[in-house]
Amino acid sequence: MTTNPTTLTRPPTRSAPRRVLDAALALPRPLLVTGVAFAATVVGGTLGALRGALVTDVQHPVTVTASALLSGRTFHAAEARLDATLPGRSALVATANTARYLTTRGASDEVRLGQGGWIFLASELAPHPDAARHMQQRADLTAQLARVLAARGVTLLVAVSPNKSRVEAAHLSGGALPAWLRAEPGYREYQALLRARGVLTADLLTPMQAAVAGADQYYRTDTHWNQAGARTAARAVAARVRALAGDLPPATFRTTAAPATPRTGDLLRLMGLHVVPDALRPPTDTEATETTVSDGGGGGLLGDAPQVVLAGSSYGLRGNFEGAVQTALGSAITNVSREGADFSGSLRSYLRDPAFTDTPPRVLVWEIPERFLPLPVAAEDHAPLAPF
Repeated sequence: MTTNPTTLTRPPTRSAPRRVLDAALALPRPLLVTGVAFAATVVGGTLGALRGALVTDVQHPVTVTASALLSGRTFHAAEARLDATLPGRSALVATANTARYLTTRGASDEVRLGQGGWIFLASELAPHPDAARHMQQRADLTAQLARVLAARGVTLLVAVSPNKSRVEAAHLSGGALPAWLRAEPGYREYQALLRARGVLTADLLTPMQAAVAGADQYYRTDTHWNQAGARTAARAVAARVRALAGDLPPATFRTTAAPATPRTGDLLRLMGLHVVPDALRPPTDTEATETTVSDGGGGGLLGDAPQVVLAGSSYGLRGNFEGAVQTALGSAITNVSREGADFSGSLRSYLRDPAFTDTPPRVLVWEIPERFLPLPVAAEDHAPLAPF
């Protein structure tokens, strides 16, 4: 058989730019859209920066002299000006973060993606070789504090808020907490260390692991418990407090819920995706935010000592936890929880405040996030034991 040479056709020769364009058009649609937006933002930002450099800005002056150039002041001033005035800077950063998320499926060094849009803090899933030693040190410090407080008539109750990855393990990428992590000392081991030292504890993990079968206990895109989780934890805390102080002044509370709205979690902020549409990131949580107010009773008269004080971390400020504790307890509490309190931040300030030194409470609930327990003990964590 022979082939007619006139029927053969040579494939068209494409230029290099055309090959690049064809390859770009073959990308998945989300990645293509992000890439186009990123390129447009870069071009726009560059043009804006060039224009800004030619315009006098009294708030961000850039001195161009021989001495300023030699000392580097010119470049530092130019950098500061660009950082403050670069058009589209926020959009540029958001687009870059979106491109990273779409291409790598996640994840900055600080977070890990789970299933179905769940995000977890990487530190909860990291190994801690000296966890046992650090937890023993923290338990020793806590036991000393409990004895000092007891001498002043204050009962210390420790409530460790469990890691999200421990309660919501079914949403991790592997569907369960890794075996090596389950073998490390963690929540229950710390509870045992405290009990062995005579420290009173409230177990929040057991009821939350039971309740998660019926409702998520944590936000998908946030490190903290949600309102359902806060209620579960609050009931466990309230039960322990009632056992310690059964004659608290009674009070009634009323809880209302606002219309459901999207709630952007702190883990989305860690990923730099808090200003990105849901189609290009793990979707936000939706929440009908609850607020609890007192209908009366429960003491709290001016000059009265508080009966129960909650000194916690940001968990004490999320999910209407304070309102849920008061409702479950049927009595008012004072909440001195702080953002960024880490292990002992809220105690360091409260125990030196006249609110404590002049009128200490009967029961002091110390809420601690589990993820801080295996970390090395910082110098400031000894501070609560200093004379107060």
